[in-house]
Order: sequence, then C-alpha cells, then structure tokens
Amino acid sequence: MNARDPNQPTGSPSGWQKFVMIVKVIEVRLRFIVILVAVGFVIGYWDVIKNHWDKWTRPAAEVGAVGSDTEFFCPMHPSVVRPTLDPGGQIPKCPICGMPLSKRKKGEAPKLPNGVLSRVQLSPDRVRLAGVQTVEVAYQPLMKEINTVGVVDYDESRLARIVTRVDGYLEKLAVDRTWITVNKGDPLAEIYSAELYSSAKDLLGAMDSKDTQSARSIRERLRLLGVSDAEIDVIVQSHTAIPLIVIRAPQGGHVIRKEVRQGDHVEPGKILFEVADLSVVWVEADVYEKDIQFLQVGQTVEARVESLPNRVFTGKVSVVHPHVDTTTRTNAVRLELENPKHELRPGMFASVRIQTPLRDIEPFKSLLAEGPLATTAIRSDEPRDVFACPGHAGVMMDQPGNCPKCSQELARRPLNENERLIWWCPTHPKVSAEKPGDECEDCSGMKLVPKLLLSAKPGEVLAVPERAVVDTGSKKIVYVEREPGTFYGLPVEVGPRTGGFYPVVNGLEPGDRVAAAGAFLIDAETRLNPAAGSTYLGASGGPASGKSAATTSSQSSTQASRQSTPAKKLSAGELKQVDRLSAADRTEALAQLVCPISDEPLGSMGVPFKMTVKGQPILLCCQGCEAEVKKNPDDALKKVAELKSSRKTDRVKK
Repeated sequence: MNARDPNQPTGSPSGWQKFVMIVKVIEVRLRFIVILVAVGFVIGYWDVIKNHWDKWTRPAAEVGAVGSDTEFFCPMHPSVVRPTLDPGGQIPKCPICGMPLSKRKKGEAPKLPNGVLSRVQLSPDRVRLAGVQTVEVAYQPLMKEINTVGVVDYDESRLARIVTRVDGYLEKLAVDRTWITVNKGDPLAEIYSAELYSSAKDLLGAMDSKDTQSARSIRERLRLLGVSDAEIDVIVQSHTAIPLIVIRAPQGGHVIRKEVRQGDHVEPGKILFEVADLSVVWVEADVYEKDIQFLQVGQTVEARVESLPNRVFTGKVSVVHPHVDTTTRTNAVRLELENPKHELRPGMFASVRIQTPLRDIEPFKSLLAEGPLATTAIRSDEPRDVFACPGHAGVMMDQPGNCPKCSQELARRPLNENERLIWWCPTHPKVSAEKPGDECEDCSGMKLVPKLLLSAKPGEVLAVPERAVVDTGSKKIVYVEREPGTFYGLPVEVGPRTGGFYPVVNGLEPGDRVAAAGAFLIDAETRLNPAAGSTYLGASGGPASGKSAATTSSQSSTQASRQSTPAKKLSAGELKQVDRLSAADRTEALAQLVCPISDEPLGSMGVPFKMTVKGQPILLCCQGCEAEVKKNPDDALKKVAELKSSRKTDRVKK
C-alpha cells in the first residue's frame, strides 16, 4: 500500500476554504470590472486629466509672466481673443481650430506671418457693401504686343550695282530709263572697247597657231573683262573678233539708277546701272527703350499699309540695332517681309505689330523651366479627383462630404492634366506636403488641408488681374483671401502689364484667391485707419500711463462685450444648418443665435452642437467649444441667459 502524501487534502474542504475560494473568484471578476471602469473614467475625463497634467508640468515662470497687460489670441482666427488664462493657469485654446492661443501685449499690433505686410478681416456685410470680389490666380497665355510705325525700304542685300571693266564708249543702251523691270541676264547696254577687240584677235591667233597654253591664258583675260564663256565660244566658232561687250542684268528687279547715256565714254569701275530686287523688302521701325526686352531676332511680325488696309503682310525681325537714339530714346529694329507681288513699295508707311509670348522671355522662361513654377511629374499614387461645392468655389476636399457653408453634397470633379492636389497650411503657405495626414509644426499640430496646384500649359504664365495689384510706388501689393473675409497684404513681384493682367514673378501661387474688385478699399482700410483694422482683428487697448490694472481690465471687458454683440439675424446658409436640428433644438438655437464660447453665429461651422449643462440645453457652434463649457459651466449658462434675454428684448422693441 502506497504512503499518503501529507500535503494532499483529505475529505471535503472546510467552510473557511470555501470562503477563501469564493473571495478569490470575486476578486478575479472584480479586477476586470475595475479595469473597464478605469478605462471609461479616463476616456470620459480625458480633457480634465490633460488640463491638470498641463498645469502640473508647466513651468511656474510661464504662469507668473502673465499680467493684466497680456492677452491671448489665435493667429489663424484673429477674432478669438482671451484676456486671461483659463481657470487653473492653463493657456486657453482656440474653440475653432483647437490650437493653443499665442500671447501678446494688449494694444500690441498683431504679429503677422513672415512675408505679410498687413492683414484685415471684414465682416460679410462689409465685404458686400464694399463690393469686394475675389478671383483665382491662374495661368494665362499672355502676349506682349508692341505697335509702332515703320518705313518700307530696299533690302540692301538685294541691291546690285552694274559697273564696266573695260575702257571704251557706250555704243548702245538697251535700258534708256529708270524704273524698268528687268530679268536676270537681260542686256542693258553694249560697249565698244579696243582692248576687248585686241584680246579677241590674240585669241584667234593662238587658236590658229595651236598654242593651247596661250589660248587658255587669253580666254581667262576675256573672262576677267566681263565676257561670258558663251560669247567667247561665239568668237571662236565664228572666227571673228567682236569689239563689243554686252552688259547684262545680274539679277531681276527694277532699274532704280542709270548713270550713263548713249555715246558716253566709260572707264573701268564706272557705275552704269543699279537694280533692286523687291521680292523681299525691309521695314525700318522704332520701338521705345522699355520694349527692347521683348524683341527677339526671328520672331514673327505683322504689317499693314494704307494702300491695302485689308491685307496683312507677315515677316520676321532680322536685326535689332545695338544702340539707342539719344534724341528720341528709341531703338531701331529692322523687319524683313516677303513681297512676291511687289505690293510693298519703298517709301510707304507701315503699321507694325510685334507680339511676344511672355513665356519666351526672362525671367519667366527660367521660372517655368527650373524655378518654383516648373511643371512636376505626376506620381502614380496621387489622387486624380477632387470634391468641390458648386456654389462655393473656395470649398474643396479630397474626400466625399458636404459643404460646411450650405450643406450641399460635394460634387466629384476629375483633375485636368495640369492640375494636382497638395496639402498645405493656410497660415504658413510654405508648409506643404504631397500626401494627406501631415501637420503644420508652426501651428502646433494643425492638419494640412487640400489645395489645388496648377501647372502651366504651353505658352502660359502665372497671371494676376491688373485691378488686384495696388502700386504704392516703391512696391506692389496684392490682398489674398486665405480665410473667408480675412485678407493678407502680400508684396509681389510682377512683370510688364499685358492685356489687363500682370505676369507674376514672385509672391503668389496658382490657386490663390486675390481681391480684384475693392482691392484699393481694403488697402485704404489698412493704411488710413490701421487701429480700426487691428481692433476688428481682435486687438484690445493696452493700459495707458498712470492707469490702474482694474481700469485696464474694465476697458478690456467693455471691448470684449462690444465685440461679442449677438447676431441679430442668421444668414441663409446658417439657417439651413439650424434647420437640420430637431424641432426643440431648433427653437433653442433661434432663441440663442450665438455660440456662448466663440461668439460665432450658430450654423456658421456646420450643424450646431448640443450639450446639456445642469439640466439646461446649450447650443454651440462646434464640438470644439465643449471643453470650454465643461471648464466654466456657470459662465456658459450665464452667457446663454444673456443671449436669450437680449433676443427677447429685441422682439419687444419690434
């Protein structure tokens, strides 16, 4: 029989063992319940935990540096301003984009992004009253057109002077007057020459004596005297010395000069005739000094003359003279035109038009070939569709959805060959990415938004409308709308004005929306009344010398209340968003009208967000304001009560 193990329990467990076993089972099950409760607690109070963590980990010097003369603002939404830190010492966040607010002194001019000269934010009413209209900067086939007047002249390379090489007498004139048309090889005159007669006799003598070398030498002498090989052969075949030499036209054209008469004595080198070929003529024109850069040898030109007003003659630039006339400050240019029917006559005035594509001149040629506007190859993984709102040109997404302004479903549109999609930061335009999901480091983690990037087609350059450019004398400024109603003044470098547009050298990118109509009014807003523009952007007055902090706080509160005046009426787009709420929530929204946190109209950022605080409903412009309400629920309820009371007062007055 085997020995029993002393550690092995015998019989049924005791009551105490059963109790311990039950406790262990409960403990194991409660462990999972506690873990689930803890996870739910962390998720539900994540904002509170995060805020406390920020409070505990923030250096003490940061909180201590905030005084009564300091305020916080959102660089991307300048209308969001907070006078103090949040309860607990946390830096407040923007209720619209969730970015931590930046700190500045009260009354200090808003810090503008690099490269921005000015910034102004206009309400929709002011935009409408000022007639401000925006257009998109895009590529245009710009041509610089130069119109000038020139004079038709002979082509010097087609002028021929006929001279004699022998001494003698003009025996006969075949052409006895000028302006006669002759063809190549036509006889013009006959000259009697004793020297020619003597050389012909010597040739015949050498032929008779069969002196081949002498005959060859004499043939060459006759040829140098202007006698053709055919005429020499006639002398040899007829065995007769001829004392006359026939002067023939070396080219076809018009005899424009005749210097001899029949019977005149002529000497070697004397000019007899001058023949001009008019199948090609020159037009000598002048252009202003500022237009020299647009002239290129070989470019096509057009010319018209008064005698043929409906006829356009085409030609090319043959010479751009290398000097400027110091008296007229113009530069001569020579044009070469075909004239097969001799319709253009020397001495005529011609109206000349020279067109030069701006893409073919510097600096645009280099910019479009190698610079920032150069066309880049499209990758295979790039999206080739974009979703845009038909009613709002500025609303565009890379995925299906609804327009945040009118809730209309975005329409799919395939991209053209010269279009590609990138992602960028509207506040920091230099921050961009070729794929979605990246964040802007300068904005503390704001996600980049899609933007349509255009490339130039052949012959196109980036162009901005002339009326969108404000010329201050020392620089040119364009106001770009990067957010609805917010215009940034950017310095731009442009080329010469062409057809109502300026070609862009630097400062703008394809797709930027610039203020075309009303640009001068926006510029006047920033120049004539810069303080008002800053105030509308969210700046508050700083403490004056000798005033207490309490006075400053009172002024700040007054300005804040003035800025947060409740909206009297919602726009059509905002009402459409409110109508998507339930009947009860819609009634609350119409009674409240304004978000108590951001002071933005309900429906301005999509369907209003509803939350319940102490049994009372509160409508917010977006879910981003929920955390602010949780931090200060009493203040939010008080603000909602004020908004509803103000609404009731307005109804009584009506």
